[in-house]
Amino acid sequence: MQSNQKFIALLNAQFNDIQCYFQNNIFSASYDELSAVPAWGGWSVLEVLDHLNFYNRWYLPRIDEAIQRNRLTASDVAVFKSGWLGGYFTKMMKPNANGTVSSKMKAPKNAIPATVLNPDLVLSQFSSHLSHLHYLLQNAIHADLNKGKIVTSLSSVVRIKTGDSLAFLLAHMERHFCQIQSIQKGVSHKYVMPALEKVI
Repeated sequence: MQSNQKFIALLNAQFNDIQCYFQNNIFSASYDELSAVPAWGGWSVLEVLDHLNFYNRWYLPRIDEAIQRNRLTASDVAVFKSGWLGGYFTKMMKPNANGTVSSKMKAPKNAIPATVLNPDLVLSQFSSHLSHLHYLLQNAIHADLNKGKIVTSLSSVVRIKTGDSLAFLLAHMERHFCQIQSIQKGVSHKYVMPALEKVI
């Protein structure tokens, strides 16, 4: 259990790292850099962002509604206690301190990136989602984050607290930004792919 202020401060730190990396290393990247597929296979940076956009489209409006519906009054004590399920999801998703992940996870079918992507659209959507998330973090400090059960993208019967939804969303984003950093460090240009594959 911790105060809303302390809880949101931790989330803001995660958010700021993600936003900074996006602005400095992704937003102005070329199409070749964004669409390059790692030598080891998997998604390109653009596909990872499209995957994140799916989760943002799902969670952000629901979190927004819950925050607006559960505003605190001046006399309320703003304290958040993570639920067991939401806390488990967040811990499972969050990367380790060194940027590695403890276990790989298969993306649900509805969250798999499209085969053909418009880079300008994907980037603008993600940028817009970051702005929305920043707005929610500013307003969450004045809401009862224990109330409002957010329906997860896994199932309509699986619901977690509003605060846990914010924590999970940022942990998931942080996880995939570690993936993006790995992609960008391992592949400088898509045309080096054949050479890398031959070496491997």
